[in-house]
Amino acid sequence: MSFSTFFSKQARKPSGIFGRFVASRIFDKKNVEMNDFIKELMTIQQHDHILEIGFGTGNLMNEIAELANQGIVQGIDFSDTMVSVAQKRNRKHIASGRVIIRQGDFDEIPYDHNKFDKICSTNTIYFWQDPEKTLQKILNLLKTGGKLMLGFHNKTHLEKMSLNWDVFRAYSQDDVKTLLINAGFTGGVDIMSRKGKEAVSYCAVAAK
Repeated sequence: MSFSTFFSKQARKPSGIFGRFVASRIFDKKNVEMNDFIKELMTIQQHDHILEIGFGTGNLMNEIAELANQGIVQGIDFSDTMVSVAQKRNRKHIASGRVIIRQGDFDEIPYDHNKFDKICSTNTIYFWQDPEKTLQKILNLLKTGGKLMLGFHNKTHLEKMSLNWDVFRAYSQDDVKTLLINAGFTGGVDIMSRKGKEAVSYCAVAAK
């Protein structure tokens, strides 16, 4: 297996010693700017009920829980390695009942409809098997007026990297906007951007 394939698969689903001790540190560092951008755009309220899809090491989820300190923050990730890391990082909030972590494929795990004020995800859209289906499920889980914050790097940036394109799928800003509109987000879709030290972070903000 080439390194590009190995790294691409680890980016999709971190596992083993590399996932726990190497990939997790890389993603923590690389996602800081995008996570901060998403968190700012979320305008988190104390009583918010929030879901993070693909929480990785659990950093963003932990920070969200500090702000939604009278709400509930749920997270789902299909990597058992990342679930273990995130549980340790969020143990205080888990013990208080304000963070709930589940392991599994988001598309397959049932959630109540109209449950969440906000849903967020950082750098996961590249790996979704059926993006429109996933977005339609997200739409159903949001309360009326609820918002999705979807962080990503655009196609131009990703194509400069040595990635396996059987694992990754890159999107332009217009691609993401079209997916969201086709999925039924009728409350407005905006693609926001912020230039960082190494790359531009994009965040789609889509309202139900």
